Amino acid sequence: MKRLAKAPVGNWLSPLSIALAAAAMSAAACAAPTQASAAAPLREIRFAISTDTPTSMPGNVLRNAYTDEILANVVESLVALKGDLSIGPMLADSWSISPDGKRYTFHLRHGVTFQNGAPLTSAEVKWSYDYLMKPRSGYVCRSNYNGQRGPKVLAVTTPDPYTVVFELERPSALFLTRMTELRCPLAVLHPSSVGANGEWIKPVATGPFVFSEWKQGQYVLLTPYAGYKPRSEPSSGLAGAKRAEANVRIVAIPDEAAQLSALMSGQIDAMNISENNLPPSDPNWHLISGAGADPAALLMQTRDPLLSDPRMRRAIALAVDLPGVVDAVSGGRARYNPSLTPTADDLYTPADAVGYQQNLAEVKRLLAQVGYKGEPLTLKTNRRYPHMYSAAVYLQSLLSQAGINVKLQVLEWGTQADDFHSGNFQLMSFGYSARIEPALMYGDVLGDKSRNPMVQWENPQARVLLRSLDSVTDDSTRKQVFAQLHQMMLADAPMIVLYDSPDLTLVSNRLHGMGTWPLRTKRFFNVTKN
Repeated sequence: MKRLAKAPVGNWLSPLSIALAAAAMSAAACAAPTQASAAAPLREIRFAISTDTPTSMPGNVLRNAYTDEILANVVESLVALKGDLSIGPMLADSWSISPDGKRYTFHLRHGVTFQNGAPLTSAEVKWSYDYLMKPRSGYVCRSNYNGQRGPKVLAVTTPDPYTVVFELERPSALFLTRMTELRCPLAVLHPSSVGANGEWIKPVATGPFVFSEWKQGQYVLLTPYAGYKPRSEPSSGLAGAKRAEANVRIVAIPDEAAQLSALMSGQIDAMNISENNLPPSDPNWHLISGAGADPAALLMQTRDPLLSDPRMRRAIALAVDLPGVVDAVSGGRARYNPSLTPTADDLYTPADAVGYQQNLAEVKRLLAQVGYKGEPLTLKTNRRYPHMYSAAVYLQSLLSQAGINVKLQVLEWGTQADDFHSGNFQLMSFGYSARIEPALMYGDVLGDKSRNPMVQWENPQARVLLRSLDSVTDDSTRKQVFAQLHQMMLADAPMIVLYDSPDLTLVSNRLHGMGTWPLRTKRFFNVTKN
C-alpha cells in the first residue's frame, strides 16, 4: 500500500495540489469579511472520477457516466427514482393517468424556483421538452418519446401555470420511468440554459446544486443553490428531501491507484472502489457498501456448435457452486442473484431468488446425453475489471474439475467489448450496466442474434411475454411476468446471472451522510464534512 501512496505522485498530485490550492485561495478571497457578509466559507467535498465529463448538458450525445453523476445533483424532472427504483414525486406533486393510459396530467409544486431565481411554471416544462426534442439539441433519448423506443408524444399542453399534460399515441407502462433515466433524464430547464441562437450554455435547473465552474480535464465545481426548496418526504434515491450542505469539487484523476493515494493524503474525500482492490482498514476512512443493480454474468453463445444444445448449457450451469463463486469474487459483499431483476428492486420476488444448484451427477448425465467428449471451450475475460477476471478464474477451475474442458483467454477490454458486440465468443465473463426497470434489462438480452449479435437469448415466446407488459402498470402483474421470464431463462440457460455488483465507496471519516444506491450515482446532497 505504501507503493500505491507514492508511485502516482509525480504524475498527477502536483497539478492537482496547485488546482486545489488556487481554488482554496479563490474561495478564501470571496469569503473575506466585508460589510455585506462575514460568514465563514462553506466546506468543500472532493470526489474523484476517472475521466472528465465531456458536456454539461443532460442527455447530450457526448455524455458519459460522470456527466450523469454530476447532473443528477443539478437537474430535476417531474418525477424521480426512489431508493428501491420505484417512482416518486419531484417537481410534480401529483399526477393522474387517463383510463385509456394515453394522457398524463402533472400538477406542479408551488414555490419552486430555478437557480437564477425565476419561478417554475408549466411553460418551462413545455419549453424544456420542446428543446430536448429538437434534433440539434443532441439529446440521445428522443426515441423514448417519438415512437421509436417508446410511445409517441402527440402533444404537451399547459392548461394553467401549474398543470402540464402529455398526450401519448398509445399507453406505456414505462413512460414515467423513462423520464428518470439517468443517462438522459427529461430535465426541466430554464430557457437561459441556451443562448439566443440555440447553442447550449450550461444547465440552469431546479436542483440543490448549481453547475458553477468547469475546468475541463481537471474538475467541476458544484455550489449550493440558496433558494432550493426541499421536498418534505424523507430522502430516497433521487427523490425526497435534498439539502446541499457544502461545495462539491469533482476531480478527474485517471486511475484507481492514484485516487487511493489522493484519499490517503487527504486530497480527496471519496471515490468509487472495485471489490477486488480494497485497501487495508484505516482510522481515516471507511467503506460504504450497498446492493447494486449491475448484473455480472457468464454469457454462453447459443449459436456455437458446442453450446447450441440447451442441455450442454445446463450442464455448465449445474457444474459450479454459484453462491460460493459469488461469495469469493465479491468478498462476501454480494449474494447470488440468478435473476435479471436486482435484489434491491421493489419488483424482486422470492421466485427471482430461485437459481441453479450444483448437481455433479446431473452434469455427468447431461454431458453423456449430448455426447460431450472433452472438446475445449474458450472463456474470454479481461483484467481491467477485476471482478470479471476473478469470476472467470473461479468458473474455469470449477468447470474443469467437473469434466468440462474450459480454457481462459485474457483480452484487452476493448477487444473483449468488440467480441461481445459481434457475438464472437463461446463463453464470456461479462457485466451489464444497471437498467432502471427489469423490462429494459430483459429487452437488452432478448431478441434475434441475426439482427443484433449482442442479444443473448432467442426465445420468441419470452419476447411475446415481455411485450405483453408494454401497457401494464400494475406492479403485481409485472412481478408475475418477470418471475415467469426468469423461470423460462433458467430453462433455456443462454447465460448464467451471478450477482448484482455491489455499490462500494471509499469515504473519508470527515464526511457524514454519504450513502449507497443500486444505480451507483453519487448523491452529494444531505452530506456534510467536518
